[in-house]
Amino acid sequence: MPFFSYRARNRTGALVTGRVEAATMTAAETNIDRMGLIPISVRPAKKAINLPDINLLFQTITPQDIILFSRQLATLFTAGIPLTKALFTLETQLSNKKLTAIVKTVREDVEGGATFANALKKHPHAFDETYYSMVEAGEAGGILDNILERLAGMKERIQEINSKVKSATLYPKIVVGAILIAIVILMTFVVPKFARLYSNFNVPLPLPTRVLIAISNFSTSYWYLIAIAVTLPVIIFKWWTKTEAGHYNWDKWKLNIPIFGPFSQKATMSRFARIFGALYKSGLPILQSLDIVSRVTDNRLISKAVKDIENDIRAGKSLSDLMEQSRLFPPMVVQMARVGEETGALDEMLEKVAQYYDQEVDYTVRNLTTSLEPILLGVIFGMVLFLALAIFLPMWDIVSIVKR
Repeated sequence: MPFFSYRARNRTGALVTGRVEAATMTAAETNIDRMGLIPISVRPAKKAINLPDINLLFQTITPQDIILFSRQLATLFTAGIPLTKALFTLETQLSNKKLTAIVKTVREDVEGGATFANALKKHPHAFDETYYSMVEAGEAGGILDNILERLAGMKERIQEINSKVKSATLYPKIVVGAILIAIVILMTFVVPKFARLYSNFNVPLPLPTRVLIAISNFSTSYWYLIAIAVTLPVIIFKWWTKTEAGHYNWDKWKLNIPIFGPFSQKATMSRFARIFGALYKSGLPILQSLDIVSRVTDNRLISKAVKDIENDIRAGKSLSDLMEQSRLFPPMVVQMARVGEETGALDEMLEKVAQYYDQEVDYTVRNLTTSLEPILLGVIFGMVLFLALAIFLPMWDIVSIVKR
């Protein structure tokens, strides 16, 4: 509804100005009368021009921001502070201005009568489906503070694993990058000089030298073809993985990649068990929990299997039996789920599964660099050997000719 600016007198005759929201000007005057004011003038309010904050355009909301928000809100809520007041307090404490603006909007929605979960649902780029679904369950069960603590812990663990993966793959990335830079420098500046030197001597060049010179000539003359050959497959791959079939097949293939495949499976199982157990422990029904897990699991193959399990459970089948039939869940996961179903402690068993795979992921990450080192050393040794043969073999032939 539009806003109207007004000038009015109160009961003491003092001048009062302000804005009121109403469907028509007549309705605005009626609202002013109800406020105990005598309207002098009422007119449509001019729309304010809100220029975007440059800092907000470039600022992003990180998982660490959400973790900090959840921890602080849980602490305030546990201390007995009402939700709206706790949100208002966080508005003045959060360092991320974009998240501060979202929290302000959420608070206003809650003050307007919306539930906390529905208010969060309007901001999926900051609060994913797992987050607001667990908040919804916490509101329904009266355990919102526990849910917020659980969410913060879950996100902290996921963020910790992601950080360890980035740290473990940093060394291989640096080595591969250094190799590529060295190849470009050699092919562009070093090899052409040796080629001109060898061309002054009437000496048959060995095969490694001829191959190296041919590669150098091709790379300097047709560098744009090399650039296309490198970038085009990357573009095609990104386009392919954005399609439903491509993303599904890539996720399926990822589980079978040497070294990285077992790690991907362990990380996916940890995420599956942690989110599923947290949702189920929050009080959500198993079908709703599986439905959410199928949408937030980061592997499309596992996601489809979870969705199929959800559909089959509606027919009265056992969760553990369906997991075993899919052949995508390791025997340990299936067995723990079966024990949880039989004892009525499915959430506890899933938490143990998550803890087990967290340890497995930690172990795999620690050994990831060790596993990749032989491959990287082999590549470096092969490149150095090839360059040494290609550059020094002709020198020996030239020296022998000079001695004659």
